[in-house]
Amino acid sequence: MFACFIDSVADKVKLSGVGCYVNMTCMSILLYADDILLVAPSVASLQRILRICEAELDWLDMRINPKKSSYIRFGARYGVECSNISTSDDSKPPWSDNFRYLGHQDRLPVPLVTQV
Repeated sequence: MFACFIDSVADKVKLSGVGCYVNMTCMSILLYADDILLVAPSVASLQRILRICEAELDWLDMRINPKKSSYIRFGARYGVECSNISTSDDSKPPWSDNFRYLGHQDRLPVPLVTQV
């Protein structure tokens, strides 16, 4: 039943045109069961995608649980401090160096490039 409702969230994200694309396919939102993974090329884009998701979830009378949410950055600048991302209720889930998705826990590797 959840999948029937959550499809509209993915549709809204795709229609926004914000996020990451691979071979012209939107990869900004990945869904599996009740897990939602948002992928964005920048912190600002991630904030926009989060707002889009929250608006649609609000319409569906659903909410993101900030206690079960976190953000993670990949790439050469993943360890650089950046702006917080906040939910519509002004919660600020933490930035993390590990992630859990589909029951799998993983940690970011040591940076491949170090600054001298």
